Amino acid sequence: MLTRIARKVRNSLPSRGGAPTPAPTPSVTATTPMPEGLSPKQQRQFKLTQAVLREATLDSERFAKYSVPVGGTGRYSWMRGMRLDASATRLYHRIEKGLSLPKPRHPFGAVPTAKMEKVLANPHHDTNALYRHEIDSTLAALKLWNEHEQIDNSVAPVNSTLPGNPISAEEAAAFVTSRRSIRHFAPKAIDRALITEATRIAMSSPSVCNRQSWRAHYFDSAKDLAAVMPLHSGSAGFGDNVRGVFVVTFDIRTFEGPTERNQGWIDGGMFAQTLLLGLHAVGLGAVPLNWSRMTRASNTLRETAGIPEYENIVMLIGVGHPAEGHRVARSARRPIEEILRFGTTK
Repeated sequence: MLTRIARKVRNSLPSRGGAPTPAPTPSVTATTPMPEGLSPKQQRQFKLTQAVLREATLDSERFAKYSVPVGGTGRYSWMRGMRLDASATRLYHRIEKGLSLPKPRHPFGAVPTAKMEKVLANPHHDTNALYRHEIDSTLAALKLWNEHEQIDNSVAPVNSTLPGNPISAEEAAAFVTSRRSIRHFAPKAIDRALITEATRIAMSSPSVCNRQSWRAHYFDSAKDLAAVMPLHSGSAGFGDNVRGVFVVTFDIRTFEGPTERNQGWIDGGMFAQTLLLGLHAVGLGAVPLNWSRMTRASNTLRETAGIPEYENIVMLIGVGHPAEGHRVARSARRPIEEILRFGTTK
């Protein structure tokens, strides 16, 4: 998108003779001086391009600063904290996935095993962390498979042994489609046990290599709501009616390399949607509040809400008990033909 916008601006710049020309011109960057002779429309487009590039640069710098360092096996010996946690989780999950395949390779797992052994030898690794227990059990399961071709059901359980879907397709559809964005809440405090349960439900969301980067910061005191809600620009008319608010984020330290630069938004979005359904399941109303803001606004929210620098803000979710007789926006849905395509390849 950035390339397309920049190309559009370049091609719209006037030539020396004053007429527009499609001939190539120097690339537009975040610091390129505005050329002379641009029309008001071209000036607006030029400024927009530079603003997008500046924000993209800031996003890239934050990701490069906090994400997992790219490198070889040796890095598992010195990484620490969440970077080590996420890297270790990615490794043991490779074994779990391998054992869940229809026909697991035999033998397999030499490369991730060597890396996990580096993690365990790392003096900074957390012996009480979830990944430590999971590595131990996964390595044992891999040994069982490689030496005896037996699969440990605790690491790759048979689906029929897990809890099944207790509701029909019609009931599931009715539940999901009955969720509405609510902006009118009763003046009633929210039991934090309901918030905890809704969040527990949301934690069943999928995430890349089970790294679970999502975080949910919840605020419900009058003081905190008065500090957080005004920072959202789209809740005028109902923001002071919200009884609790989530700030959904993701931890950049769980991702690695340029190919995963957008993965946090994907995982964070899936978590947020499941959180909305979890709130619906426990009887609470909620309204998703987008956070399409500039970096300076995100920094203000981070500072106000005590959110670490290494977390990116996905969105806010306002919560409350629905008021009696509340109304909702109609929110018409597009025809399914505009959404669903049964594709064929060329």
